[in-house]
Formats: sequence, structure tokens, C-alpha cells
Amino acid sequence: MVVSTFAGYLLLFPYECPRIFLCLQQQVNLPVLEQGIRGKELVLTLLGKKTESMQRLIDVREAFNLWDILNSKYVAVEKLKIWNNGAHDPELKLLIKYFEKSLGENIAILEREMDKFSVKSPDQNRSAIKLSGGAHVVTDEYIAGDIFLYLQEHTENLLGALGTSMTNDSLRKKIVKMTKKTIKEADRFLRYLKLKGWTETPPLYKSVLINVSERLSTAEVASLWDHLTFRYTNIYTTQLFHDFAHDYDFKKTLDMGLNALERQVDVLEKEAEHFGIPFPQRPAKVNPTPENTEILDDDHMYRTLLIGFQSAAIIHVRAFKQCTFNDRVRGIFKDLLFEQIGLTDDYYKYGKMKGWLNPMPTYGP
Repeated sequence: MVVSTFAGYLLLFPYECPRIFLCLQQQVNLPVLEQGIRGKELVLTLLGKKTESMQRLIDVREAFNLWDILNSKYVAVEKLKIWNNGAHDPELKLLIKYFEKSLGENIAILEREMDKFSVKSPDQNRSAIKLSGGAHVVTDEYIAGDIFLYLQEHTENLLGALGTSMTNDSLRKKIVKMTKKTIKEADRFLRYLKLKGWTETPPLYKSVLINVSERLSTAEVASLWDHLTFRYTNIYTTQLFHDFAHDYDFKKTLDMGLNALERQVDVLEKEAEHFGIPFPQRPAKVNPTPENTEILDDDHMYRTLLIGFQSAAIIHVRAFKQCTFNDRVRGIFKDLLFEQIGLTDDYYKYGKMKGWLNPMPTYGP
């Protein structure tokens, strides 16, 4: 049906709505179009009932994700209560209070979601804890390092949950918000650790160009190289799938993905050139047009790329965790991570709208 095809296109390309309406009006005589209703409203009209019913469900993976994230936050709150008793630095104590408040807000959200979907929650943290042995048992540096380690690991935990929460868009939206917040908190806390002199210097890259005063660690060099290699491979795969794709708006989605990948490659190549990092091999730019495009189905290509999206989370969070020396380069990886989160969320919504996602078993009756 023309309407459902364009609904997916409008969902992904809202800024092209006026042009799309002109094309669509030539094919479909809909009173709603004559009334000038915007594309986003049209999509909601077409998909509203289905979306509304889906938001009352979660799948088995989402049920576990809720439990797992909440359990992690309960443990973190209990640790913070212990560390608050042992901390001496006034700024550290203020940061501990901030994190307690931040965790408490997220815990309240998660508890409401678990209550809504009748998911049994883990045991709560203790309400108050005293550190035995006096306040000098641990140092502020150790406490700060432990908090930073939690923020890093919890970022990975949240990204894993985001990459496997497919059924309920509303729940995934909440996880996206928590993930972005945790990433920002980890980044700011690292700057605090650096100001205090509580970070170790990793092995540095020894082959930086002579005329470049900026330095970076071996982890940052490896991450730049990994990200370039990953995107080169994905550009080749996306171009190949574009040649086999049949669905019009799927082709446009692939075009959008290629544009994003090429733009990211430009940023990464400039950094590699700046520091004198050898480039990985780029794939061929032109490939022969396939004679038989029926070999691959659109839904199969979509799900193959979805696996790539899920794998990308691992590469992005690893770079964010390991790149602690050069703040500017770390900022690049943080931006790429944020962009990847948004693209993954949009890609799930598109696949659901097209009916190309294999439905996960639902939780509950």
C-alpha cells in the first residue's frame, strides 16, 4: 500500500514532508492530505492504534533489562552510602550526594516501569550504612576511582539494554535518556579525577608527527583505527545492499546511512592524518551492478544491518571507556556514541513499522 510505504519514509525524513505530499497526492486521493495535515500526524494516524497496543507490552529481554539495570543501581546506591562515610574531600562528598540523587531519580522511574508491567524487582539497597574501622580505611582517590569504574561499566550495561530492547518504544526512550545522562556524568567525573591528579597515564603513541604537540594514548590510536576500519566495512556492506534493495524507502534509508558513515569517516580520517596514524585499506568505491537482485530480501538485509548496529555499541563504548588521556579525541568518540544511540533507536522504529523485526517472546500473559 502506498500510504504505509510513505508513512515509513515520513518517519525517517520529516523535513521532506512538503515534497512527499505532492508526490503522494498524485497517487492517493486522501481527504486528510487535502486538509494539509503534516506528515508526522499522518504517520501517527496510520500507526497510532498499533503503536498504542504495543506500548502495553514488553518482551522477556526488556523484563530482564529492567531488573538488571535496577539491581545495578541499588548496588551503586549502597556503595555510595558507604563511600560517603569514608570520603574526606568536600568536592568528592558533594559529587557523591549528586550521584545518590541522580540514581534515586532513575530508580523511581525503573520501579514505576516494573510496577506497570508486573515485573518482580530485586531487593532494595540498605537505607543507611556506617563504615566500620573509621574514616581512614580507604582513600578519596580509591573511592573516586571506584565510582568512575561503576559509571563506565554501567554505561556498557545500559547500551546493552538499549541494543536489545525492541518491543516497547516508550521503555527504550527511557533507557536512551538514562544512557546519555550516564555518559555525560562519566565524562564530567573523569575531568574531576584529572584535576585531582587521580588518573594514571596509559602508554602513549610514540609515532606522532614531529610538528604535532598534541599527544594521545595507544588506546586512542587503536580506537581511531578500529572506528575507521568498522566504517569502511559498513560502507561497503551498505553500498552492496543498496544495489540489491527493492523497497523505495529502504533504499532511501540506506542512502541516509551512507551519508552518515561518510561524514563520520571524514572526521576520523582527519584525526588519523593529524597524528600520523596509518590508514586501514578502503574498500572498492564502484561495484558491478548485480544481474539478479532477488538473491537477497529487504527484510534479511535490514536484520543483517541491525546486527551491525548492535555490534557498533560494543566498539563505541569500548572507545569511550578506554580513551581517558586526550579529552578532545574522547569528545569525538562521545559524539559518535550519542549519534549511534539515536540511529539505533530510529532503526528499530523503522524495522517495526515495516514488520521486519522478528518479535521477541512477550513477558506476562
